[in-house]
Amino acid sequence: MNEEEIKLPASYIFTRMIREGMKKLSKSVKVDVFVDKNRNNKNYDYTMSILKLYEEHSDGKLIIEELQVGAHHILEKKYNIYRVPTILLIDNNGNELIRYLAAPEGSEIKPFIQALLIFAGAANYYEASIRKNHDRIIPSTMKVMITNSCVYCPQMVSIATQFALAAGGKIKAVIIDINENPDIGEQYDSSSVPYTVINEKNL
Repeated sequence: MNEEEIKLPASYIFTRMIREGMKKLSKSVKVDVFVDKNRNNKNYDYTMSILKLYEEHSDGKLIIEELQVGAHHILEKKYNIYRVPTILLIDNNGNELIRYLAAPEGSEIKPFIQALLIFAGAANYYEASIRKNHDRIIPSTMKVMITNSCVYCPQMVSIATQFALAAGGKIKAVIIDINENPDIGEQYDSSSVPYTVINEKNL
């Protein structure tokens, strides 16, 4: 990063990160977003504006599909949609791999782009190990609690999402911004982040 870029507003830098990252997307991928346009409009508008930025810079390869709650009862029940917006990465077999209860912005841009690239077929550092031990892995849900200002959170998010993408549905990663979802943070008493819960057991 040169001196001129350092002086630029953070929003410009983040947009540039998204633009450069999405250029690497090798094939089309779809991200499902459960929303409620009739309530919580501020949160809806903010999250969708960020996701649309990824979509706009993907040269048509990223498809953001909005699913209005109440109009997709079967999917809501299948994926246990309990709050909005909920961002889901779902594989071709209908397995939920990654759930975001967080906006992929700021320091979370890199791990989100990494997840999209792997979802589209890029190399996954943990795939060989996960595949080798696939039969011994019990179905697991990894909840990673983060805040956007946490410098250590992106690394944990990266690991969790790569595990999920390699496990073919046996591992689900749930990324939770506890500033946006304070009740979840209080539920798990996550006084510091990143804070990880696997199958409801705190780490």
